[in-house]
Order: sequence, then C-alpha cells, then structure tokens
Amino acid sequence: MFVSGICSHVFAQSGVSLAQCESLFLKNNLSLVAEQFNIEGAQAIAEQAKLWDNPVVSAELNVIDPQNHQLLHVSSSGQKALAIQQLLYLGGKKAKEVAVAKTNSQIAQLVFYDLLRNLKYQLRVSYFNVYYDNIAMSALDKQLTNLDTLIKAYNVQALKGNVPLKDVVRLQALYLGLKNEQTARANSIIEDQKKLGLLLATDQIVMPIPSVEEINIYQKNNTLSAANLVDKALLNRLEIALADANSLAAQQTIAYQKALAVPDLTLGASYDQRGGAFANQMNVTVAMPLKLWNINQGNIKAANIKSQQLLTLKQQTVLQIQTEVKAALQKYQTAKSNFSMLNGTLVSNFDEVLNGVYNNFQKRNISLIEFTDFMESYHQSLVQFNQIRKSFTQACEEVNFVTNSRIF
Repeated sequence: MFVSGICSHVFAQSGVSLAQCESLFLKNNLSLVAEQFNIEGAQAIAEQAKLWDNPVVSAELNVIDPQNHQLLHVSSSGQKALAIQQLLYLGGKKAKEVAVAKTNSQIAQLVFYDLLRNLKYQLRVSYFNVYYDNIAMSALDKQLTNLDTLIKAYNVQALKGNVPLKDVVRLQALYLGLKNEQTARANSIIEDQKKLGLLLATDQIVMPIPSVEEINIYQKNNTLSAANLVDKALLNRLEIALADANSLAAQQTIAYQKALAVPDLTLGASYDQRGGAFANQMNVTVAMPLKLWNINQGNIKAANIKSQQLLTLKQQTVLQIQTEVKAALQKYQTAKSNFSMLNGTLVSNFDEVLNGVYNNFQKRNISLIEFTDFMESYHQSLVQFNQIRKSFTQACEEVNFVTNSRIF
C-alpha cells in the first residue's frame, strides 16, 4: 500500500519534481497495486495446473450381519472391502494445461505494464498541465491585483467628479473578464490536481516544480520520421506483445482441447475380504470412457474460431498503432512549429510593454480605450502562450506514449 507519510513529507516541500512524482507513483498507485494481484493470481493458477488429481480411497464395511446377528462385523470372520484409484491423464493434457496457464501468467504481466504505460502518460500530462496553468494563474493574479487597485482609485476620482463613471464600469468589465478566466483556469488546475491525487494515491496538493532538465528535454532537436517511429512502436508497444501472447495462448488452448478428447485412464487396486469370488481377494481396476458421442468437438471448434479472431484483432492493432503514430507525429510537428515562435525575449517584451502601458495609463498618457484594448490583447496572448507550451509538452509526451519509447 501507499506510504502516506512519504507523500506528506514531499508535498509539504515547496514543490515536487517530475522524477519525484514518478517515483511516488510507482510506489503508491492503487491501480498498479490491484493489477499486481492479477499477476500473482495468474502465477498461482499456473502452479495449480502442474498438480495432478489426488488418488481416491474408498472403503466398504459391513454394518449389519443378519446371519450372525452382529453389527459392524468387520473382523476376520466378517466383511470389508478397500480400494484406491488414481486418474492418469493421457494425450499430454497436463503439460498442455500448464503451458496455457504459464502463457496466461505472461499475459497478466503484459496487461500490468500496459496499464503502467497509460497511467504514467496521464501523470506526466497532468503534471505539466498544472505547472503551466499555475504560471498563467500567477500572471492573472498580478493583473487582477493591479486592476483592483486601479478600480479603487478610479472609484474615488469618479465620486469626486474627476473621471466619468463609464470609465470605472469599463475597468470593472475588464476585471470581470479576467476573473472569469481565472476561475476557468482554477477549475482546470483542480481537475488535473484530482488526477494527480488519484495517480499518487494522496489527498495532498501537488505543486509541480520541474527541474531545468525536465523542461529542456522537450526541446531536443529530434529529427522524427513516420517510418522510424512506426518501427519503434511496432517493436515496443505492449499491445503487439499482448496480441502475440494471446495468439500463443489460443494455439495452446487448441492443443489442450484436442488432448481433452483423448480418454483418460483410471487405474486402481482393491481388496475384498469375503464379497468376491475368493476370500481375501486382491484386484486391479482399470477404467476408461468410450469415445462414442462426446469427443470435445465443440470446444475444439470454438478454440479454432478464437484463434482466427485473435489473428484478425492483431492486424487491427497493428493498423491502429500505425495510425496513432502518424497522427501523433503530425500533432508534434504542428506544436513544435507554434512553440518555436515563442522565446524568452517575446514573453519578456510583453511583460515590459504591460508595465509601460500600466504606468502610462496611470499618468494619463494613454486613453482608457487604448489601455483596455491592450489589456485584452495581453490577456489573449497570455492564454495562447500558455496553451502553446502545454500543447507542445503534450505532443512530445504523446510521441513517447504511442511509441512506448523515451524519445523526449
């Protein structure tokens, strides 16, 4: 189970790096813990498949002897019979059953690692969503603080008749627009925080603070080609390995069902004190069902159909992976093109102009219309900057995800 003490200690710090988050995720995630039980269960079934049926022992003891008027007459002059039987599997049933169970155990492990891949992708995307949304929230908070101060000053001047009331109303409308954006951004953060909490099995607030390396890794100058990425995906995607394992299990099931059509042999020995042809009779018993009507033909046919279905599904999986990789590459190329337009100078220029516009407006060097127009433009640019960063990070992570490779 997860270690809440570790979580509380880490989240109580100023921030959590991506590496710390991933480490806690591997230790604490409850879905992974639950899926591990499936692996252990499949392994237990594989062990059980190796075991043979227990021998059957039976006894027949006299209860009433009407001739001698005795109860439980089982002494040397009475009657008792003993027998033991063992079922012997023929046709290699036990080996084939073990092979199916072992393959199912491997399938359980592949399902676990595919779940890990999906959850880790969700973790990384949500982590950076919160990180970039928090940056946008900080900028919004600063704008709202400045506007609030400005509105209070204008209210005072409007009461004195120095500025028209419509100017105050226009500033308040701008403030409400920014406030709505702040609420929407806060809701987005809450949703991603909820995902992070579930993934890390904690009720603590996660404050993402990625290291410089964790941010810069997305800006690697990779030359990506569709053919290369498709090859990586077909080699690394667990769905392919899972499809192969399912196909192998289906072939093993066919062999097992055919083996079940072979009658088994029941071999035994018995002792009869007085009930047989001779006193103290010792017998060997042999039994085998006759193959007359049921030769397991229905189950064999069903196993063959299942095998054909799985081959078709594998072809569908390959096609789906190829489509996903090409779509992810197109998204990455678009996101990279947009991201390349952003740089530190551009963002800092916007901040410098904002400060200049704000100061000039306070000094009455620019009109209210010019001020509000710029503020709205700045706000839209801020939203777009933030979305471009998020989209680029998500596109990089999607390339990693669809190829099951660490390209970024």
